Order: sequence, then structure tokens, then C-alpha cells
Amino acid sequence: MPDDDVRLLPFVESPVLQRVGIERQCPDEDAPLFEVWRKGRTTSYGRADLQKGNEHNVEEQVVEGIVVKHYN
Repeated sequence: MPDDDVRLLPFVESPVLQRVGIERQCPDEDAPLFEVWRKGRTTSYGRADLQKGNEHNVEEQVVEGIVVKHYN
């Protein structure tokens, strides 16, 4: 598990992300810290209303601005 003070940012050196592009959801300085995201994810587990995703048998939840996919 990463340190709680790590910002959740895309790995810009990734060859795959460089090839397909990075779609930023927010500026780097506004990206959530791992601690905030972890606590939000843990607190909402089993309580949040999941939205039907675009993929078959996938439901989505947004935690601290990050889409979390639940595969059923």
C-alpha cells in the first residue's frame, strides 16, 4: 500500500499512456491523496448506490473524483 501522502496521478512515463494519451480528470495539485481516496473507498463500500457502467456486468462508483469499477 502506498504512503497516505501520495497524490493519485497518472504515470506519465508509461509508454502505453504516452501512446494512447492521458485524459486528465483534474490538475495535478488537485489530485486526491491516497489517504483521502482510501478512506472514502472504505467508508462507501457496500453503502453507495452503484451506477450501471458502459461495459457488460460492470457497475461504477465515483470516490473522490476517481471512477471505481465493480465487476459482477
